[in-house]
Amino acid sequence: MQTKLTVHGGAGEIGGNKILLEDGDARIWLDMGLPFGFGEKYFVNYLGPRDRFGLRDYLEFDLVPRMKGLYSKDSLEETTFPYSAPEFSGVLLSHAHFDHSSMLGYVDKDIPVHLGECTRTILEAWAATSSRADLGEHDYRTFRSKRQIKLDGVEAIPVHVDHSVPAAYGYILHGHGGTVVYTGDLRRHGPHAEMTAEFIDAARAAKPDVLICEGTRVDPADTRAPYSEKDVKDLSTEEVKKVKGKLAVVTFYPRDVDRMRTFHEVARATGRDFALSAKAAYLLLSLEKDGRIKVPRVRTDSGLLVYLRRLARPIAWEDELRDKLGDRIVGADYVRKHQGELLLQLDFTHFTELIDIEPKRGSIFIHSMSEPFEEDDIEDEVKSRWLDHFGLVEHQLHASGHLSRKELESMVREIGAKKIVPIHTDKPEMFRDFTSGVIVPEKGKTISI
Repeated sequence: MQTKLTVHGGAGEIGGNKILLEDGDARIWLDMGLPFGFGEKYFVNYLGPRDRFGLRDYLEFDLVPRMKGLYSKDSLEETTFPYSAPEFSGVLLSHAHFDHSSMLGYVDKDIPVHLGECTRTILEAWAATSSRADLGEHDYRTFRSKRQIKLDGVEAIPVHVDHSVPAAYGYILHGHGGTVVYTGDLRRHGPHAEMTAEFIDAARAAKPDVLICEGTRVDPADTRAPYSEKDVKDLSTEEVKKVKGKLAVVTFYPRDVDRMRTFHEVARATGRDFALSAKAAYLLLSLEKDGRIKVPRVRTDSGLLVYLRRLARPIAWEDELRDKLGDRIVGADYVRKHQGELLLQLDFTHFTELIDIEPKRGSIFIHSMSEPFEEDDIEDEVKSRWLDHFGLVEHQLHASGHLSRKELESMVREIGAKKIVPIHTDKPEMFRDFTSGVIVPEKGKTISI
């Protein structure tokens, strides 16, 4: 009996992982995401797909796979593609990032979705604070690391890894036709490198036939500084210390709890309070109920504030924050008057707050996210104009959520799989430079093991 793999997303592109594993009666999806450049050949700026018509616009341009028994009735109601009862054993979600989970919003709610307990909490917090992040109702089945999952004859074992969001997992899958290891997204230079080490050890012990391996940074154009999370903390602390009496602003991915912890420590080391964004604070409050994850305690930890924007109309989840946090809530007036006492988290999309804050010239802006891709040049130019207008000095200080090429080469050798299927990379052929047995996937083309 053969095991078959079909990469419907993540082949020759970064993100959008949707990998179908078939073995006997089992039909299992590894992740259900959309790529970062999804639909860019047909949609741009204000020309976008019409959400009110479900998958209609996506199917018109073959942007999603035409798979019977995958999609919900609601998502197909305005299309010519017929609805069929579910024909899949389940979805194994590796983590909560958009490019691995957002397609769930169109998936039939009766198809089981297996995910970490904390991953579900993150998705719920995400949905509560963003109108575009509601993935709908699903048969969610949560697990902890190394807890066996049985799906129609295939045994799947999730093993935690370190990534830039909590509750990230790789999977070891034992089927009739062989053993497959799926890395999800992972790194070895983060604060929980021991988790990734455990995954690699378990993957090697499984003696896999195939390793489905992310390769985000396998690219000669990848020039990112090899910073660890400790490097980000130490270098940021140095820069913040230089701007006494002035404001320090930072932006980072809103679900990166490690980064929240890092900048809380930076604030403490420089004698400042850390003013979190409202969405970050809501996530931390949601995660407090999971005793296995160490997060800053927004209600009780010293030196933590929450920044709320002044909006035209109240938002329920922000009102909830006000009720829970009381005098820890601050706005633009407070920040303007206490600039030298604060480290403020401010997303790029909220830069208009700078008009009200009036930062002193020579204040700093720490960009603690990946360097912009080439296609982000326009956005980067706009950001630079805002920083120049207000006299903010920018520093790029970021620890990647992905393995460097050197780390990835080492992991591939350690696991020792017979075949390698590179995904989540736009340079899959480059895996051949450092390992044998590479199968470069083509979108929608089945690979037999």
